[in-house]
Amino acid sequence: LAPRFQLDLFRLRLLTENMRSDEDYEELASLAGQAGFADEGRRVIEEGFKAGVLGQGAKADRHQRLKAFMDKKVADAKSGYAAAEKAARESKQGDGLVMLGLQQAFSGQAKAGVAMIQDGIRVGQLKREGDAQLALGQALFLAGDTAKALTAFRAAKGEDGVADVAKLWANYARTAKK
Repeated sequence: LAPRFQLDLFRLRLLTENMRSDEDYEELASLAGQAGFADEGRRVIEEGFKAGVLGQGAKADRHQRLKAFMDKKVADAKSGYAAAEKAARESKQGDGLVMLGLQQAFSGQAKAGVAMIQDGIRVGQLKREGDAQLALGQALFLAGDTAKALTAFRAAKGEDGVADVAKLWANYARTAKK
């Protein structure tokens, strides 16, 4: 399994309520932030605080610093979003639109994210078509369209684990409580 799928697996752990420790929340937030998903990283930190896992004990100060860091990353991302979208729309490759669409989906704007990912897939010239289908499936699932999400997950093909990760997401989507 390619290392780039760590974030997707941690997302499933969060959705399935399998985050066990402060390190799990810290790792997911860090992975999300490093991958450009600042809103998601901040949300993970907030969920950790709400669950009483973060902000406690000897690491409380560290958790507060991580929260402040994620708040700054969110502000930076928001200030650069228009330029990033403009560049992605002008590109002859769809990868930028797929990434921005997935960012939107995981920041609570799933329907707008779906549309942007679909725009990226239409542009084409993708580095990894399977990853784009996985992203589309995730966004569709977050938007509440499980049937279309399952179709996208089935379309995620590749030799590096993308199909396996898509199957895990599909299994979760089929059984998730709405």
